[in-house]
Amino acid sequence: MPNTPSTHAAAIGKNRWLIVLPIVFAVYMLSYFDRVNIAMALPRMSAELHLSPVQAGWIGGAFAWGYALTQLLAGYLSLKFGARRLVAVCLLLFGAAAVLTGVATSFGQVLAVRVLLGVAEGPVYAATSMLLAQWFMKPERGRAFGIWNLGAPLGGFLAGPISGLLIAHFDWRVMLIAEGFPAWLFCAIWFRAIPQSLDVARWLSDADRAAIQQTLAAEQATYRKPEADPWWTIFNEPAVWLMTLGFGLNTILLYGTTLWLPTVMKSYGQLSETAIGFLAGAPFVMSMLGIYYISWRSDRHGQERRWHAAIPTMITGVLMIAAAFVPAPLYYLQIALFIALGFTLKMLMPLVFARLTEMLPMAKAMPAVAFVSGVGNLIGQFLGPLLVGYVRSISRDYAPSLLMLGISALIGGVAIALSRARPNLEAGVDDRLVKHPGISK
Repeated sequence: MPNTPSTHAAAIGKNRWLIVLPIVFAVYMLSYFDRVNIAMALPRMSAELHLSPVQAGWIGGAFAWGYALTQLLAGYLSLKFGARRLVAVCLLLFGAAAVLTGVATSFGQVLAVRVLLGVAEGPVYAATSMLLAQWFMKPERGRAFGIWNLGAPLGGFLAGPISGLLIAHFDWRVMLIAEGFPAWLFCAIWFRAIPQSLDVARWLSDADRAAIQQTLAAEQATYRKPEADPWWTIFNEPAVWLMTLGFGLNTILLYGTTLWLPTVMKSYGQLSETAIGFLAGAPFVMSMLGIYYISWRSDRHGQERRWHAAIPTMITGVLMIAAAFVPAPLYYLQIALFIALGFTLKMLMPLVFARLTEMLPMAKAMPAVAFVSGVGNLIGQFLGPLLVGYVRSISRDYAPSLLMLGISALIGGVAIALSRARPNLEAGVDDRLVKHPGISK
């Protein structure tokens, strides 16, 4: 193996990869599962509650309002209460909201509970970003963020077949209630497995602990002092605004597809509930491969993040535009394009947020992560489902809706490509710092 900074860093505290990372991975998987399983329930829910396509779109987008509210507060909450405690509270709350969705009996009730689910899940991403930035060093952070972000596509994939089987054997209400319970169980696991800090991690050797702490301290020391450069100066950075726009436009495609893909497939009139569940989940399997590949490649190429995020996002848009023009009899070709675009669909996720933690000191990076994620998700999670529902209500099929989603992601990729940071922001840490003489092998 080449002697790179990332391989030096990986030799330090290997148990971080076996303890901290699998746990944050699982939490993100559960949160994403409970967020997107509504897509499998939507066709039968719409029939039982007599929902129009526009109302179904509002249900898909309602999550975004609660999510954005607490996302924007997540940086402050993480710094004040600590990431570990905040994520535990979120697990309890989003498990409860997921269960309540299954007992809702009207459009208004479903809408309200989806907003509550968003409120509960909102802080998870920024809090986990902060936690990982305190456990993993810059040369390895892209890979750590990438592995963590694999939890979302895995949750999206599992939501398809598991929800499909539960609906086929019971109904959509039983499905939503049963799938909310694991979050409560995992809250106890989270508290037991995640140490409060590096200092109390008994599975770290003294040499590894010192090496990590020294490197992280040196990383923060490269930035200007927070009191001389307050957190709200992130709004003076064009790169932050462009990443927010690019992330939001790609998220329009992501959530428009996530919510409506099972319904699009059901409109073919050729597939069973179980087949739809597996096929709707297949793009998320491809996303897992894509996230792992791009994170590894980005770390191996000098921690370059911008183009590694921008180009795949543009490719995603092009593939969705191609899917929009597939004739109805060739629905299997459209399914193949949906699965193919899954590979590039979420590549930007770990890179955008890893880049923010590398561009900015911790006191500014966490508000920046919260802002980009909160505003970007509000744009995408609200407009994506609603856009598809509205355009479908005034057209003969889903082709115009898919076209709009593809154009959105294409423009989003261009915005990310333009998000060049000022040179002093991306100075980073001298990679030689990770070659600490006291590192245990």
